[in-house]
Amino acid sequence: MSDYFDPNKWGATGAGRRIITRGGRNCYMATLGNNGFILFCSLFLAGTFHILYEVINNNFTSLGYLVSGATPYDYSATIECLKQPLDPQYGGGLITNPGFAKGTEAWEVDGQVKIEARKSGGNKFIVAYNRTTPYSVSQSFHLKEGLFYAFSAWVQLSEGSDIVVAMIYNSVQETVATVGSVIAKSGCWSMIKGGLTVDHNAPAVLHFQCNNTRSELWVDSVSLKEFTKYEWQKNRLKNTEKARKRTLRVNVVNMDGKKIGGAKIKIQQRKLQFVIGCATPSSILMSESYQKWFVSRFTAAVFDNEMKWYYVEGLQGHENYSIPDAMLKFFEDHGIDVRGHNILWGADTIQRWVKDLPPRQLLSESVRRMGSVMSRYAGKLVAWDVVNENLHHPLFEERLGKNASAIFYKIASSLDSRATLFLNEFNTLEHPGDMISIPSKYVEKLQEIKAFPGNEELVIGIGLQGHFDGHPNIPYVRAVFDLLGETKMPIWLTELNVEPCPKQTYFLEEIMREAFAHPAVKGMMIWIGWKPDRCNEMCLLNKKLQNSASGDVVDKLLAEWKTTNLRGVTDKEGSFEVKVFHGDYDVTIYNPNNGANVTKEVQVYDDKSEKLDISITL
Repeated sequence: MSDYFDPNKWGATGAGRRIITRGGRNCYMATLGNNGFILFCSLFLAGTFHILYEVINNNFTSLGYLVSGATPYDYSATIECLKQPLDPQYGGGLITNPGFAKGTEAWEVDGQVKIEARKSGGNKFIVAYNRTTPYSVSQSFHLKEGLFYAFSAWVQLSEGSDIVVAMIYNSVQETVATVGSVIAKSGCWSMIKGGLTVDHNAPAVLHFQCNNTRSELWVDSVSLKEFTKYEWQKNRLKNTEKARKRTLRVNVVNMDGKKIGGAKIKIQQRKLQFVIGCATPSSILMSESYQKWFVSRFTAAVFDNEMKWYYVEGLQGHENYSIPDAMLKFFEDHGIDVRGHNILWGADTIQRWVKDLPPRQLLSESVRRMGSVMSRYAGKLVAWDVVNENLHHPLFEERLGKNASAIFYKIASSLDSRATLFLNEFNTLEHPGDMISIPSKYVEKLQEIKAFPGNEELVIGIGLQGHFDGHPNIPYVRAVFDLLGETKMPIWLTELNVEPCPKQTYFLEEIMREAFAHPAVKGMMIWIGWKPDRCNEMCLLNKKLQNSASGDVVDKLLAEWKTTNLRGVTDKEGSFEVKVFHGDYDVTIYNPNNGANVTKEVQVYDDKSEKLDISITL
C-alpha cells in the first residue's frame, strides 16, 4: 500500500484532522472522504525515520510504512569477469575505505599473510600475499538484529582460479556465516554478491578466504549495506509493481468508430502469467476433494516421483507408465501445465541395475530412457528436468565424460523442442556454504552445456529447488536472483518448501514474495506432496483436506496477485486505464445507453512496453 499512497489524493484536509493516541504514540488522523480514515504516526526505528500509517474503512484495515529516505536496493550484478571492478555498491555502506583510496586503512591482516595496497590502471585495491592459510584480509563492525544486509565485493587471483568466499564471524553466537562466494580468476575481476541477517546485535568480522594459497588474493569495491525490514519490503513492493504489472487501456467505440464515454467495464483475470504450481503424488487420482482443492488454485503441477526412471522401470526392460499417464490426463483435462521431473538422475536412488552398468551400456540405456519417456510425453509438458542435480550427483560425467550432460541436453532438445529444458539443483539458493552449487558453479555448468556444438541457442531453464531450513537467508536469496538473472535464462523455484520451525509460514511468505518480485523469476512450484496418511515437511493441507497455516499463506498470496472483479467507467474519450497483473483476462463492456455488451479475451503479457492499448467495438 505504501508505494501507492499520495496524501494529496486522499482529501486529508480541513475538519477531518485531529490528534489521537495509537499504540502509545500521538497520531494524526485525517478523513478520506467517504472511504474512512487514515492515521499517521511517527516512528524512529534502526536509525531511520518512518511514518506509520493505517487505513481504516468498512472493508479492511491495512498497516504499512512510508519510509523517509529509504535507500533503493541495487539489483545490478554481473557474472562476467571484468578488466576493472565496478564502484562499491551504496558507496560501501558500513565498510570503511571500501575502494582502498586510503590504502589499507581500516583493514586488518587475517591469518598468516601480508597485505598491501596497490594501484593498476588508476584503480586501487588491496592484496593479500605470502599466504600460508586460506585467510587474507578482514574488517570489523557491528551488526544489528532484525536488519537485512546486502553484500558485494570484487576479487581476483594473481594466478589460476579457485573459489573465494566472503564470511562474517559473529562474536556473540560464535558462528561463521558465508555471505557470498565466486569462482575467482587471474587477469580479471569477479563479483561476489550475497547478504545475511543476524539474530542478535553483535560485533562481527568480515573476512575473505581462498584455498589457493599459492596465489595472491586481490580485493576491491567492498560493500555491506543495511536495510530495515520496512525498507526491504518497500523495495520489494516497488519491484513487484514494475516486474509483474502493466497498464491496460481499454478504448471503446461504436460501429461508426465514435468514442463511447460512460461505458461500464468489468475486468476479470482468468490466469496469472507468472506460474504458480504445486507438486503432487498419485494421491491426486484418489480423492475428488483433493482434486478440487488443487485445480482451484494452481496453474501447473509436477509429480513427486511418478515420472522418474526408477518408478517406471524398476526392473530392466519392464516399463509401466500407467500411473504417470493417468496423472497427466487428469491435469490435461483441467488445463493445468505439467513439468517433467525428471529424465535422468545420478543420485543414490538410481536403480541398482543402472548403477552397475559399464560406461557403454550406461550411455545406451540412458539414451533409451530419454527416448522412452520423452517420445511418450513430447508436446504435452512445459518443461523437463533433464539431468537432475548434476552438480551434486555427477554420475554421468564421472562415468561417461565431462560432456555427458551437454550431450543429453542436445538429445532432449531434438526429442521435445517445445518444452524448456532445465537444470535443477539444490542449495544454490538455500545454503550459501555449499560450495558445490554456488551461483558461479551453476553458471559454469550452464555455459558448459550451451558451449557444446548445437546447444548454443538452447534456452536452458534455471531450476532452483528451494528446500529451506529454519533460517532462510533472505538477502542472499535476492542476490542469487540478481546474479543468475544475468544469464537471461528463465528462473523457476522448482521444489519450494520450508522445514518445520516456529516461523515456517513467515519464511514461506517471504521467499514467495522475493521470487514473485524479481523479474528474472518466471515461476515457482511448491513441494508438498500431500498423502492421506502423512505430511512431508511442509503441508498445505491436513488429513481432512483442510488448509494448514502454510496453505492459508499460499491462498493469501494467490488472491493478492490476481486482478479480479475490477470495475470502471470509460471517460469522455471512451477510455479506461488501469494497472493490472500480467495474465489472461476477460474484459466485459456494457453500454447503459442501449444495453449492448461484449466480452473480449485479452492477454496482458510482459513485453517490456509500459502500456497495452486495446480497442473494443460495442
